[in-house]
Amino acid sequence: KGTVCTVEVMPKKAMDYIHLMPEKPKVEASGEVRSPMAGSLVSLSVQPGQDVAVGQEVCVIEAMKMQNSLTAARSGKVKMVHFEKGSNVAEDDLILELE
Repeated sequence: KGTVCTVEVMPKKAMDYIHLMPEKPKVEASGEVRSPMAGSLVSLSVQPGQDVAVGQEVCVIEAMKMQNSLTAARSGKVKMVHFEKGSNVAEDDLILELE
């Protein structure tokens, strides 16, 4: 038996600057598909109103001749698509939303 304590160990220099580096707030984003990198939207497999399942491919982004398949994090219905096939996307752009 005992007590569980969560501690963070860091050098003194890091501790002096920790107040300058606030943590990003946790945001529920399972209903969003965002671009993980800048690139070109090569294909868009869904349209508004279509039902999608967990893990289903919703689009493909090409960056530096590499294609990256993006999938749905949860099941739902496509609420809105913000880009068209062939569009250029930046990192963290909202590509589509699920209801």
